[in-house]
Amino acid sequence: MIKELIGNVVVYWQAGHPPDSQPVQGQGAAQLLEIVSQYKEEDYQAQITGRKSWPAMEQLAAPRGNVIEWLNIPEGAKVLELGAGCGSVTSVLLKKGAYVTCQEANGAYAKINAKRHSGSSRLAIYAMPYAQCGPALAGGYDYAVVIGMQPFIEEPGLLRRLRQHIKPDGQLILAVENRFGLKYWAGNKEPYTHQYFAGLENTGVLLFSKNSLSKSLEEAGFMQQEFYYPYPDYRFALDIYSDRYLPKKGDLTYNIANYEDDRLVLFDEQKVFDGIIEEGQFPFFSNSFLCLAGGTGMCQEVVYARYASDRSREFAVRTDITAQSVRKYPLYPQGAAHVAHLARAYEGLCSQYADTGLKFNKCRLVSGGTQAAASGGSVYAEFELLHAQALQEQVQQAAASGQVKKVFDILDRMMQYIRNGKNQVPFTMTEEFTRVFGSFSAKELEILQAADCCSIADIDLVLPNILVGEDGAWHVIDYEWTFFFPVPQNYIIYRTLFFLSQHNPQQEALAMGALLVAAGITQQEAAAYAHMEEGFQRFVAGGQAPYREMVNLLERKFVDIAWLQEDYGRIAAQNELLKGQGIWKLARGIKNKLTGNGTYENK
Repeated sequence: MIKELIGNVVVYWQAGHPPDSQPVQGQGAAQLLEIVSQYKEEDYQAQITGRKSWPAMEQLAAPRGNVIEWLNIPEGAKVLELGAGCGSVTSVLLKKGAYVTCQEANGAYAKINAKRHSGSSRLAIYAMPYAQCGPALAGGYDYAVVIGMQPFIEEPGLLRRLRQHIKPDGQLILAVENRFGLKYWAGNKEPYTHQYFAGLENTGVLLFSKNSLSKSLEEAGFMQQEFYYPYPDYRFALDIYSDRYLPKKGDLTYNIANYEDDRLVLFDEQKVFDGIIEEGQFPFFSNSFLCLAGGTGMCQEVVYARYASDRSREFAVRTDITAQSVRKYPLYPQGAAHVAHLARAYEGLCSQYADTGLKFNKCRLVSGGTQAAASGGSVYAEFELLHAQALQEQVQQAAASGQVKKVFDILDRMMQYIRNGKNQVPFTMTEEFTRVFGSFSAKELEILQAADCCSIADIDLVLPNILVGEDGAWHVIDYEWTFFFPVPQNYIIYRTLFFLSQHNPQQEALAMGALLVAAGITQQEAAAYAHMEEGFQRFVAGGQAPYREMVNLLERKFVDIAWLQEDYGRIAAQNELLKGQGIWKLARGIKNKLTGNGTYENK
């Protein structure tokens, strides 16, 4: 092997393949190397979205590390990472204080990883296939980390070899696609062959199912296993579910996340997920798995983690649920003040709504702790874990069963609480208001100045954030977006109604127009509040394009099969009039009018 230092990082090259001979493989790799060489990590997002680059998003986006960021990996742990790519997961491990040994067969990616973390003296990289470096990796690792199927594609039988690298009480952390993930039934391409239904038909890369993965782990000597379910998948996880905390109906709403390819739309995934959840089959259809295997005391304290990482670093947080409590951590040091702000918000809101039926879940700030340090903050906020039904569920159930009066009774009660709080003040255009919501036209200002305002405003009084106790009391469990300057009360109501409508597009009773009429909010007011919301979203994102916009920035296309069926039916219905004029040939052409790149040409 040939040893090279890139900054403080040790890189081992395969004999006969010296560093200078390693090609920069393709335009994507050259772009990646440019980004990590010229920009700081906090600037990667602007480069990714500005360049509209899927390779850069796949290899450099911070949310790629979410799948393991929530895990409690102790400082000083010795970690082996296989198939490390350009180091998004490596970055998370190093921030946790681990000593990391990476393997990456793509020499260009290994260079990029080393350059990205050149300041770290706790990283070594083997830039070669596992078959060439396996013996040199030896054993004694506390953790082995494999994220994605690529290492298994390159090295069949890898699981058995991994067992030899880990200490007897060590742990394998493995994240892979689920062969039977719902998104593949719904029209997403299999990610390794980029073909439709290849995993389902077992004609592409041999992906795991939950049963086959569990069996393979057992055969490799990993008898203890704990499964988690990253959503929408492990690549850019927003939620990490577990068998101890599975999703509920209405939770799985972010299903259009096909960053790498165009896709078909064969059905409404949210509706199908809701049915799967009702039947208790979510683990089988989860889009991907995170499995912790081997080790003693393996089970993590956290049963569910949720990421709000598509924000500026000042506001990016992770929310953990344990058996005893709910905890909110800053993802970066810049977010410590935002989390600490929750204690002041709790006190202010309790006073504001003391004479209403709204109760606020008590916030306790906790200093230190390994998880807070690993997340980049010195403090986290802890709340009581409440076992109650979300108000959102009550409204959805009432709407689905046609109980429209019950829906509006609930919404009326909510609006009364918001409008009957203390500290009502006239609107004032403060510097803080402009910073959060932006600037407004003279006509919009006139509307805002006529609005009733509260001086302490929790603008996120949306229905999922309110739980209904057994005694009927309403408990607000999240008040992260509380401001201490005048905000129109109707804007708070507008947001609540807007998100209710957006999450229930098929429910006529919950159409935005009808909700606004019930709330007494005019169209002119709604337009001003929509402008406020746009400003608020820019404020939260720090002026950057969020990663969720990349599907649009990359111009990924969607082919709704219903459109094809409508065209086919329309043409076929004319058959009797057009016999002898090639109608069946024409109809077949309409039915199969998918071009090579997955688009539908409606000529």
